[in-house]
Amino acid sequence: MVRIWLTLACCLCAVVCLSACDSTDSSVSDGDADVDGPANDGEAVVSDGDLDIDLDREVEEEAAPFVWPRCDHVTGETTLLEKAQEFDQVAIERHVAGDGLLRNIRLAEDLQTVELFEHAENTILWSGMYLASQALRFAVTGESQAQQNARIVVDALLNLTRVTGVVGLYGRSMADPAVAYPAVAADNPGWTDSPVEGFEGWRYRNDVSKDGYAGLMFGYAIALEHFTDEALLDDIRQRVQEIVVEHLVPNGLQLIDADGIVTEHGRLFYTALDDYPGFNALLASSWVKVAAENLGDEELDAFYHGCLMQTRDDVECPEIDNDGIVTGLNLGSYLDAMEARLSLFLGDCKQNYDNFDMCYQAMYPLLRAEDDPAIRLRLREVLRNGMLHTENPEHQSIAEIGNSFFTFAYAALTGDGPDDAVLAQAVDEAVCTLKKFPAEKFIRAIPAGEQAEVCRSRLDNPCAAEPIPLAEYPFDNYLWRLDFFEINQETIAENRQRVYSPEDYLMAYWLGRYHGLIDESM
Repeated sequence: MVRIWLTLACCLCAVVCLSACDSTDSSVSDGDADVDGPANDGEAVVSDGDLDIDLDREVEEEAAPFVWPRCDHVTGETTLLEKAQEFDQVAIERHVAGDGLLRNIRLAEDLQTVELFEHAENTILWSGMYLASQALRFAVTGESQAQQNARIVVDALLNLTRVTGVVGLYGRSMADPAVAYPAVAADNPGWTDSPVEGFEGWRYRNDVSKDGYAGLMFGYAIALEHFTDEALLDDIRQRVQEIVVEHLVPNGLQLIDADGIVTEHGRLFYTALDDYPGFNALLASSWVKVAAENLGDEELDAFYHGCLMQTRDDVECPEIDNDGIVTGLNLGSYLDAMEARLSLFLGDCKQNYDNFDMCYQAMYPLLRAEDDPAIRLRLREVLRNGMLHTENPEHQSIAEIGNSFFTFAYAALTGDGPDDAVLAQAVDEAVCTLKKFPAEKFIRAIPAGEQAEVCRSRLDNPCAAEPIPLAEYPFDNYLWRLDFFEINQETIAENRQRVYSPEDYLMAYWLGRYHGLIDESM
């Protein structure tokens, strides 16, 4: 078993104190949750501390599909399907046509010719989300074009890791000298010249972060679940092997840049204290589980169950060891950390919607891959208790804002139906968002907001008491990570030459279709 070296030893005692002093009740109530898995005979019960889980409740029965709200009070010029078909076409013909990664573009004055393929901060992330959208599209329609699109993006993502010269390390973005991009200064410290033979003249955006890998692993996981091209699947498995088995685990659940230093946002072990412990625990657990499941790696599976989840006691786990300062200290399971310290809901408008986005990107494939009924039940309760709705009036509830990705993923993973009034209303709002979503993603004319400020966001921007209507809200290539309460500060002029990529709509639409939350007629 690989030895994991965890950093920041001086902060470990603080984690112990946080866990001990935390007043949050981390016990899990099974409520009326269903547990997926095969039926069991007898009255078997799994005991997990104070948690009793009746495995008789695992029985899955064929049930009529839920009838979800359809946002009937909103109509559009096109159906949701027609909008998705148009976005699918423009994505592959324009946004992927440069180097195979999904990019925002600048058009010529004729609005037909692409002049430049832009370097978004996290091209890796958006390409991963687009890959996920095509896998879900393939699962719904069986269209071969979706799998062909995926082949192009997967090949480009191979370049995005090979260009760095480090196994399992990706750039945030890359520059192929044969493709037209906006100019980047040669001495820009954020860019590194590729040292790799065959990539002469190429550069990559360094200091990749966990949000980029969250989208990448989300895309790889969904692709592995739904595509059928064995050559494509073998290539993706190899990429997952490189990321998790050859880079992440040997480096102590950290992303190490080409200079040998952990990236600024590259710590995934939950005691790192560079983010909330439960947040790091969820991402790390998801990536390890996805890899173990799809690679059939027994050693990695043992590491996941014995060392992260701590549901097995026959595994020799790596020591928590920081240069002899702390050795052998057990701070509890990663699942415990998710239950007690996910901490997504925050008061005073300080919620980080990037973190919500990453958690949904991690939770979806984790729960899809997890087959242990006790772990599944606890993960679902993490989802129910900490990722969609809060009764705390000082927090912004996700259920009320119309975030289509979060809402559709939540409904799919929990199995909860429209008899849950909060969820039914959330689904209705999520469908409304897709109906109101602009059919073209050029920069729209948006007036300065006139909403009253009630507090300031984590980025010190003014926020309103209610979500901003989509027609008055400026957004870029990815709506789901943004703070729907932030007030637009200045008038934005229309610019049809700047066009954002459509992975946000495509991924949410095909996710909703796959799980039956929306249908072809809408």
